[in-house]
Amino acid sequence: MEKLTYSKAGVDLGRHRKMHSIALKTAEALSRKLGADISGLGGFTPGIKVFGKKLVLHVDGVGTKTVVLRELGAMKVAGWDCVAMNANDVACGGARLVAIADYIAMGVADEEIFSEVVEGVAEAAEAVSTPIVSGETAILPGLLSGVDVVCFTAAIAEREFSNRAKAGDVAVGVESWGLHANGYSLVRKVVEERIGGYSKVVDGVELGVELAKPTAIYYNLLLKAIELGYVTSATHITGGGWTKMKRVLGSELDAVLEAPKPSKIFEILTSHGDIDLDEAYRVFNMGIGLILTSPPDRMRELLDLTVEMGFKPVVLGRIEDGSGSIKIKLSWRGDSYIEI
Repeated sequence: MEKLTYSKAGVDLGRHRKMHSIALKTAEALSRKLGADISGLGGFTPGIKVFGKKLVLHVDGVGTKTVVLRELGAMKVAGWDCVAMNANDVACGGARLVAIADYIAMGVADEEIFSEVVEGVAEAAEAVSTPIVSGETAILPGLLSGVDVVCFTAAIAEREFSNRAKAGDVAVGVESWGLHANGYSLVRKVVEERIGGYSKVVDGVELGVELAKPTAIYYNLLLKAIELGYVTSATHITGGGWTKMKRVLGSELDAVLEAPKPSKIFEILTSHGDIDLDEAYRVFNMGIGLILTSPPDRMRELLDLTVEMGFKPVVLGRIEDGSGSIKIKLSWRGDSYIEI
C-alpha cells in the first residue's frame, strides 16, 4: 500500500512556505518604503502601530474541512471554526479581539448553508465577546464548486509579549477537541480512498462525528495565562502541525518533548493512510491543539488555570539550548523518536 503524505493529497508544505516567504518579503519592502511601524510579520500577531497602540490584523479560513462538513450536514461548525482559528492565533500574542468580519463564498447561492455558517460565526463570536461588524458574501460560479469560509479579525495588543520560549522552560500541551481545521486534504484522501466514506465506523469510531468536531477556542485561557505571567510563549497547532512551534523557538532553542497517545481518530488516519508519524506530526495536531512554555516556578499555576478554564493539560517536556529543532519521543509507539 502506498504511503500517503500531505503532498500527495495536493498540499506541498515546502512550496507553501516559499509562497509565505514571497508574501513576507513583499510586505516588508512596502512597509519600509512607506515608513510604517509594522511588527510580527510571519508570526501569530502581525500588527501595525496606530495612535500608540499595536493594532493586530489577522485572517484565516476553514479550508477544505468545509468539503467534509458539507457532506456531513454540519456547516455551522465551519462558521465556528473560522472565528476559533483567528481568535486562538491572535491570543497567542496577547491581543484582544475588537471586531470580526466574515467572507463566505459559494459556487451557487444556498440560503440554508449560508444561515448555518453565519449562525456558527455568531456563536463563536459570542464565546470570545467580539462583535461581527462586516462581511462579504460572494457567489462565484465557475470558480467555486463548494463553500469557502474565511474570517478577518482586528485586535489590540494590550501588553508587550514577545512570545518567545526560553531555555529551561517547561512545555505544556493543551488537549485538542479533535482534528480542528487543518490537514483535511489528507483526511479526505484517507477516508474517501482507503476507508470508503464518512458514514463508516472504524474500530468503534464514527468518522462523521469525529471529523465534524469544532475547533477548541483557547482564546480566554491564553489571554489570562499571559496576563498572569504564566507563559513565555504560546503556539496554536494548525497548518504545519507541531512544526508551528519553531516560531517561538527561533534558531537557538530546541524543544525536547514526549507526546501523549493521541485519540483513536489519529491512529485510524495514520494506519489506514500508512502515514509516517513524522509526517503526521507535521500535518495534524495529534491531540494537542496548543503548546505553551512556562517558567518552572509558574508551571503548577498554569496547569491549574488550564483545568479551571475547562481544558486538559499535559506536561510535554522542556526547552533547551539548540538550533530550532523539535525532538519528540513517542512513548505510545514503542518509545520511538522523531525530529521535525
